[in-house]
Amino acid sequence: MNTGNSTYNNYNPDRGRKAFDTASLVAGIISLVLLCTGVLSIPAGALGILFSALGKKPGMERSSTSKYGLTLSIIGMTAGIITVTIAIYWFLTDPSAAEQVRRMYEAYGMEMPDIPYFAGGKSL
Repeated sequence: MNTGNSTYNNYNPDRGRKAFDTASLVAGIISLVLLCTGVLSIPAGALGILFSALGKKPGMERSSTSKYGLTLSIIGMTAGIITVTIAIYWFLTDPSAAEQVRRMYEAYGMEMPDIPYFAGGKSL
């Protein structure tokens, strides 16, 4: 019986780590693409950071794919947080923002819910 060609003898523990490195890179790219949505880039960037951490071997340097994935994920997640923060700040400080949202609701034939902040379009 020839056991030299068995699939059990071809076990490679690094194979899974390379998959995490690639997943980190893909998640980093997706976080940058989803930056236009703001909110969705944050979990995509967090997943990229997680995959990069899972792909690192203890005591070894990160692969270049993992480094690029980590970098892109951090950039995408940080830019997403900044975008969402600016949007929330604009919405809370601009008195015309509530009126714009009210017009969008009316354009779709919906009534805007009663939230104390929106009463009269006053800012905090």
